[in-house]
Amino acid sequence: MRNRALQPSRPRIRYVSPRFQGPAVLAFAAIIAIWGAIFWKLVDREFQRVFLHAAIRGHYAYGSAYDLVRDLIAWHLAGLFIGICLAGSVLALLLVAAARLGIGKAVDSLRASAGGDLSTPTGTGPISEFDRFGKKIDAARSETLTSVQKIRSEVAALAAGGISQEEFRLRWDELKQRIRRIAP
Repeated sequence: MRNRALQPSRPRIRYVSPRFQGPAVLAFAAIIAIWGAIFWKLVDREFQRVFLHAAIRGHYAYGSAYDLVRDLIAWHLAGLFIGICLAGSVLALLLVAAARLGIGKAVDSLRASAGGDLSTPTGTGPISEFDRFGKKIDAARSETLTSVQKIRSEVAALAAGGISQEEFRLRWDELKQRIRRIAP
């Protein structure tokens, strides 16, 4: 039997939520597919032109087919690489901007809640994870707002009077407990 205290602890792997990864991966795959189609279309057209020119001139001047297309392939591959890198970078920057927007709106909503505004909706933006988080914030704020309104109505009922001192004290103690649950 092994002693767990003597075993080195393995670091825990933390994964990004698949709900956040899926659309981003699909967007990057779309960029690669689009640039691949553009590459294929341009290279195919150039190959037809180069091979037609070689067939007309005769293939004896070239050592291999690679000699015909070496520069053409090199330039098109460089263009493909640069195009995919630039488009992927732009997409990554857009994802970062969308994440910052969603986080910023959630933080603003939490700050507004701390300031007493419980009714303004969060509206976190285009990323679904932040939208779900915003809905959870809104649900919690709605529940808190409902509790505050119930407490206010109870306080108004207590202030109206017409009850015995003992009943007033019991209801007041119960009301204080509910207030402590909202704001400890």
